[in-house]
Amino acid sequence: MSTVANVSLAIIAATCVIAVVAFVVFLYYGWRAVRRAEAILALVQRVLPGLAIDLRAMLDKVDQEILEEAIRTLRRVGVVIGSGVSTIEQVQQTARRVAQDVILPPMSTAAGVFAVIREGLQWFRPGGDGHRTTRSGEWGKGKADRSVE
Repeated sequence: MSTVANVSLAIIAATCVIAVVAFVVFLYYGWRAVRRAEAILALVQRVLPGLAIDLRAMLDKVDQEILEEAIRTLRRVGVVIGSGVSTIEQVQQTARRVAQDVILPPMSTAAGVFAVIREGLQWFRPGGDGHRTTRSGEWGKGKADRSVE
């Protein structure tokens, strides 16, 4: 065999050996990565149920706190509305008392005074005869009754 052929075979053999060594190294690191992934997955699998239980407990606690705060707020709003309604009722009662005690007596007095003034003006109206004039003629005949005749 020739030297070129021997060199070529030696290069091919060395390349095969290098390829096999590289493949073995690749398999070793691949196996290590798989082992690490299995260890991490086992840890996650072991911790995950406890984490889920803790998370559920925290969410329940937060929900409970939110509900309690909402209930407290609604109670405060109810108290404020109740006091507002009570205040409005007191204002209405006060307004009724003011109307009955302060406004109505002068108004009724004023209405009476205006009725007396109107009746008095009937006696002294221009063109009248000094008697109260009605269309029925009870007290005498005035200008309005004369135009009917």
